[in-house]
Amino acid sequence: MDIAEYFLTNHWSIVRDSNLSETPPIYLSPDDLDLSILTKRMLRYYRDGIYRHQFLAIEQALSGRNICMTTTTASGKSLVFYICGVELLSRNPHSTILAMYPLKALTDEQEHKWVDAVGQTGVKIKVGRIDGSVHSSKRKKIIQESSIVIMTPDVVHAWLMSNLQERGVINFLQNLKLVVIDEAHTYTGVFGSNAAYLFRRLQQITNMLGSKPLYISASATINDPVGHLKKLVGLDFAIIDRNEDSSGQKARRLLMVEPPDEKDVLTHLTDLMIQVTEKTDHRFITFVDSRKQTEQLASVVRRSVEQEYDEVDIEYDILEKLRVFPFRAGYETSDRKIIQDKLQQGSIRGVISTSALEMGIDIPWLTLGILFGIPYSATSYFQRIGRVGRHADGTVIVVNNGSILSNRIFRHPETLDIMPLSEGALYLENSRIQYIHAMCLARQGGEYDSVVGAGVIDSDFHAADNFDEAFVQLCKQERVGEITTELQALKLEAGNDPNHVFPLRDCEVQYRVHTQGKSEPQKHLGTLSFSQVMREAYPGAVYYYQTQPFRVVRVLNRQREILVRYEKRYTTKPTTIPTLVFPNLSEGNVYQSLQFDGLLTVECNVQIRETIVGFKERRGPNEFNNQYPLDFSLGYFFDQERFERNYFSSGVLFAHPSLERDDIDRAILAEILFEAFLIQVPFERQDLRFAADRFRISRGSFAEGSRFLCIYDQTYGSLRLSSRLMEAETLRGMLEKALEIATYDDSFAVSPSTLEVLRLLLDASNKEPVAEVIREHIYEEIENSALVIMPGSIGLYPDYNNEEFRVDSVLFTPRGLVYRGKRISLQGPRFEEVDVTVPVDKIVAIEGQSKFGCYNYDTGETRPYSSTKRASSARDTITIGK
Repeated sequence: MDIAEYFLTNHWSIVRDSNLSETPPIYLSPDDLDLSILTKRMLRYYRDGIYRHQFLAIEQALSGRNICMTTTTASGKSLVFYICGVELLSRNPHSTILAMYPLKALTDEQEHKWVDAVGQTGVKIKVGRIDGSVHSSKRKKIIQESSIVIMTPDVVHAWLMSNLQERGVINFLQNLKLVVIDEAHTYTGVFGSNAAYLFRRLQQITNMLGSKPLYISASATINDPVGHLKKLVGLDFAIIDRNEDSSGQKARRLLMVEPPDEKDVLTHLTDLMIQVTEKTDHRFITFVDSRKQTEQLASVVRRSVEQEYDEVDIEYDILEKLRVFPFRAGYETSDRKIIQDKLQQGSIRGVISTSALEMGIDIPWLTLGILFGIPYSATSYFQRIGRVGRHADGTVIVVNNGSILSNRIFRHPETLDIMPLSEGALYLENSRIQYIHAMCLARQGGEYDSVVGAGVIDSDFHAADNFDEAFVQLCKQERVGEITTELQALKLEAGNDPNHVFPLRDCEVQYRVHTQGKSEPQKHLGTLSFSQVMREAYPGAVYYYQTQPFRVVRVLNRQREILVRYEKRYTTKPTTIPTLVFPNLSEGNVYQSLQFDGLLTVECNVQIRETIVGFKERRGPNEFNNQYPLDFSLGYFFDQERFERNYFSSGVLFAHPSLERDDIDRAILAEILFEAFLIQVPFERQDLRFAADRFRISRGSFAEGSRFLCIYDQTYGSLRLSSRLMEAETLRGMLEKALEIATYDDSFAVSPSTLEVLRLLLDASNKEPVAEVIREHIYEEIENSALVIMPGSIGLYPDYNNEEFRVDSVLFTPRGLVYRGKRISLQGPRFEEVDVTVPVDKIVAIEGQSKFGCYNYDTGETRPYSSTKRASSARDTITIGK
């Protein structure tokens, strides 16, 4: 049965059915390039010649220019890497090449391709691979013996840069002549910002060793690739773009479809994949946007197309049995390799993936692609449909999943072709990211000192020119031990090994998930960031790994461990209370503020509190509510009333008199603005969030208790992505799209009064903005006293993952002023007799919530600072405890 016939028979709506015709490739002869005999010997296998973009890229790279190719998916960009690598080695056999790929899933495949490519020269050129799956005992030999080494940037950061005392590593970097950075568009957000410092650290070391390698990169088509590469690598790049692409393309059919309403959309998607698996010859890939959806959909399809397993049986070899595989980041190496091998062999029928399979891996047998919803950028859309029809004609099905963006584009199908390209979201001013890399590079005994110890240069610290002044200053402070209080928690966590403690993929330490190992050995089930824990592995949750469900028994925050046990195929969803936003409007914390005829927009630092108070659990048709603390009889443990994540970031506040109305839904307004912002500027969804809250203290034009909406960065320390909303054009574009969503999208039950408020905000944004000055309260110093958090109030304890800390008393001790009190994790019945003492400067006040007092050194008394004044931030004009 034809796919379109299936849709019509089962009452799906086909909104668009179009065809992209085949375009033939155009070849150029490589004979016009100035290449060595060795390289020409390799090129004799390309009898038709090479594509125009390949020719231009090789020509420019070998003239000494750093280049980046942004041509279409499967256009042969990797060949440029191989040719330039072989050519440089033919000119200087002692040269070395570092080829970086952003995923372990790519390194294994690319190792084989590099080996095949250099093997065509007839000369023995050693290719090695070092990623997380290669044991550390083997890595030194690989780096010593190989001319070409393939790595992930994670391993460059954690292993290569922490082993600069090794002569083999030093020799490799001294002779480094080419650095390959593939999939450059994926270097965005936290990962990209961390990688930007890694690339600069690498350049610092190679410069110290007298080597200045050439950089060749490849990327999907993105907005402003020149600016992105400059910010990412710190160097200038020439761009070879789609206009020069002559690789041609197989024919593809595009179907935009909407499922009928009688069942939920995930059930319809499952039915479609079962139909494809059982009734067609297609081999397919389905893209979804959630790790959890990936696991659950694969689990449902597996049960439908195979013999049902007993739910309590444990399938250790489950990956060997599946015909439809899940694929996402965070898998253990052995599990990932099983999936990857089967993908490349074509021995399975389908794969359900997050964006992890948008890039790189060659899956030649795919003839059908299913997009569950429309990604927010044209870049991601092109990458996904580019997976299909690489070597034969293909079909792409776009399913309306009911998201705001999908609904909008399905109302106007032609807009699918004009979606905006993704933007590189790099923010190098994040103080946490800066300090992590300052520790790696400049700490005593760190990377800089390791090269000095190798006898290469003198011992005076000199930072490379592509570091900004703030980072250079932080490096100098690290070397002499003058680090601010807020960064000391990072120093404590890092110990003497920041390269391993802090991964590139997050600003926070990762949690390891593993089974409880008493009668059975522990089984490791990947890693999660704290934000992922809040979505997938909170206390009591059912966590899915490789389609297998596990119950979260305990979350050990201090140890960064999550203990799980095997569970039946239940599903859980966290019960949350509204996110709280604490704006910090004190000196140095407001970036910019604008007044648009009553609409006040402010970008400032914020503290975010996300809270889970329990979870809903579905067992077949039945649903149960579980509230924290959990009953011990359940067999899994949590004795607190709430599970929280507190972190510091930045965001943009929106305040307007109309937001004070009682007949509007501010939470819906905030969500609509968030969805509209992502359509206006296609950032990654997980990097931003929204909330509606109120001011807890009066500041400038803001009265205590007045309402605001907020769009904020979800990254600890912020990437300042939300700052784009301070651009008048972006703000107006967002509000225009928000009004359209509120008017036409059925996802929100928007009241007439809420719609009216949106119109008022849009009208105000069309006025000329003027700068708004926010005046802060200045606390006067009181003689022989220190500003402290009042007993009975709360602050945050950064050394313990920003746990809430309740102050019971303030004491003067030989080590200075301390608080006696309890962290939130010590406030259960088991810890009634437990108190801890913490130096005053280790607890951070919460803007608008912590109450301040004055500790008198003569009397030992703590009194409220003023009966009429509320507390400021601990990072305000007066430092607490001083």
